[in-house]
Amino acid sequence: MNSSFIIFNTTTSKLVYITSVFIFSWIMVDVPSYAQTRIGIQAGVNFANVTSKDEDATEQMTRSMPGIRIGLTADIPVIESFYIQPGIFYSKKGFKQSSGGYYGLANNFEVKVSYVELPINFLYKPKLSGGRLLLGAGPYIGYGTDGTWKSDNVILIGDIMTDNKGKTVFKDDFMDGEFGNYLYGRPWDYGLNFLAGFEFHGNFSAQLNFQTGLANLQPKIGGEKREGSLHNKGLGFTVGYKF
Repeated sequence: MNSSFIIFNTTTSKLVYITSVFIFSWIMVDVPSYAQTRIGIQAGVNFANVTSKDEDATEQMTRSMPGIRIGLTADIPVIESFYIQPGIFYSKKGFKQSSGGYYGLANNFEVKVSYVELPINFLYKPKLSGGRLLLGAGPYIGYGTDGTWKSDNVILIGDIMTDNKGKTVFKDDFMDGEFGNYLYGRPWDYGLNFLAGFEFHGNFSAQLNFQTGLANLQPKIGGEKREGSLHNKGLGFTVGYKF
């Protein structure tokens, strides 16, 4: 593998880690200084999937993969009933394919990947009896860190015969892939969040979350853009508590 790519990839991973730590520290230390700002923790399940089209524009049949989603948020009041809510989350994503996985070579193909995500939602929280209605939307940016895959049969990745499970990696270019590992896609992701729920008496909350990825995660080949596309998407349920 090209040594300059290794240095770049390592630097990028460190940058994501440092940025995440900085935002986490900012949420915990600086954000509460704003009047009436409240810190919260959220946890739940994310039913992730992908929208995938091959180079002939044929959409691949995939199913959702359940995984955890946990993180910190800060509700910053703007005007009456309107808030800005930045956050940092650890989120599990991926997909399943009953047949035809990995270019038709794998049966019951399952891919699980981990993301660090930084959403900024704009919330409308009108008062209702017993609490507040939650309606929100906003952008997010995420970075894929690692993952795993498995299938019912052994498959050939590159020129290496694998077991029926292994490691999932993120790369910008197929030529920079790691032989024997499944390449999910480009590491950087971005898109939109939508949420609806209810906040009970100002402390506990429950909400539905929908996420649609706008970034095409399809890697290049030797620096050349490919046909086809790969986008993350997901539907989830989280519960939260505000301190």
